Amino acid sequence: MSGLRRRDFLKLGAAGAASALGVPARGGAQANEVVMLGLWSFTGAFADVGPILDRGMRMALEERGMKAQGKPIKYVTRDDETKAGSATRRAEEAVDGEAVKYIIGPWSSGVALAVSEVAKRKKVLHYFSGGTEDISGARCHRYSFQWAASPYTAAKTVVDTFMKANPRAKRWHLLVADYAFGWSVEKYVKEVGKTHGIEFVGADRHPLGEREFSNYVTKAAGNKPDVVAMVNFGLDTVTAAREIFNFGLTPKIPLILTWSSGVEELVQLSPEMRENMWVGSNFYYTADTPVAKEFVKNYQAKFGNPPGYAPAAAYGMTRMVLHGMDRARSTDHVDVIKALEGIEVEDLVGKMRVDAKTHQTLRPYFFMRCKKKDAMQHPTDFADIVATGSTPLPPEYSACKDIGSL
Repeated sequence: MSGLRRRDFLKLGAAGAASALGVPARGGAQANEVVMLGLWSFTGAFADVGPILDRGMRMALEERGMKAQGKPIKYVTRDDETKAGSATRRAEEAVDGEAVKYIIGPWSSGVALAVSEVAKRKKVLHYFSGGTEDISGARCHRYSFQWAASPYTAAKTVVDTFMKANPRAKRWHLLVADYAFGWSVEKYVKEVGKTHGIEFVGADRHPLGEREFSNYVTKAAGNKPDVVAMVNFGLDTVTAAREIFNFGLTPKIPLILTWSSGVEELVQLSPEMRENMWVGSNFYYTADTPVAKEFVKNYQAKFGNPPGYAPAAAYGMTRMVLHGMDRARSTDHVDVIKALEGIEVEDLVGKMRVDAKTHQTLRPYFFMRCKKKDAMQHPTDFADIVATGSTPLPPEYSACKDIGSL
């Protein structure tokens, strides 16, 4: 991979390392400060992602000169350890001790659901990006917002586009992360799959942090699928993709990464492993929007590599909150919540609108096909965007029946 290493994408400077400790800054907020919390995993299962999420949020704030509506922004971070208990405790400490009114993160869907309850109880604004539908579904409320595409939007984009290109690939085997994100996306992959006559010949679930996939892959091969589709993330995805390749399933049959971090995963796989790989993601760095182009240019200049979904999500969520402040002409979080409901902006991934009834951000989802080695123009020329989709969740599927009051 021309000398590229995973660590090249995940370097954390000394300042970020200090913030990762989760030690509160001295003193509480000043009366005129806007205090925003980045709740990221610096340890635990998603420890590799925390530092780059921090990068994305910092970039969005620094673009505004660390100010909003003329007030200074105080950015603090806490380590959620990829654990619900740690995340809720540290979120509460930041709200009580530092007067935090805005929480961005965390990265794990299961952890985020717990933090969402803290936001509801403490009455602070919470923006999250992940695969669970519950933030804007069964557990929706006025204080939490979802930046990532709906799992339905993702599944429809991936399945419809893939089947248009591969109409005879009717036998699918699924490998699914066994927590909220995996369950949500799996449900809609199967739902959309019905419209194409897909037979799901197997669907195995694995725990977060699984590092031994040989049994799963052996079972998948025994089902003689036309396609293996994975609904997992990060190191789970990378480890499973390597095992599937080493077993000899790919590239003979396609491998779909249904909900991928994009760059951060693809850089860890050789071109041979990426051959015949199809990738769905909430962001890809060749997205053709003015905001994305500027973000990618600045990110590459600062860190030497293109951004993947993680820093883009942190950047994008922070920008949405700042858009809400602009629309409200206020930094009061209740005013900003009201301003975000129904807001429409042209931003990182194109047209984005927040559904006032569910707090789901309606936006495009990306689907890519990886390039063969001889087609790559440079070491990070991993894939081409072959489609984007933005079909929203049909109202009859929505579990958010009443978003409640402030």
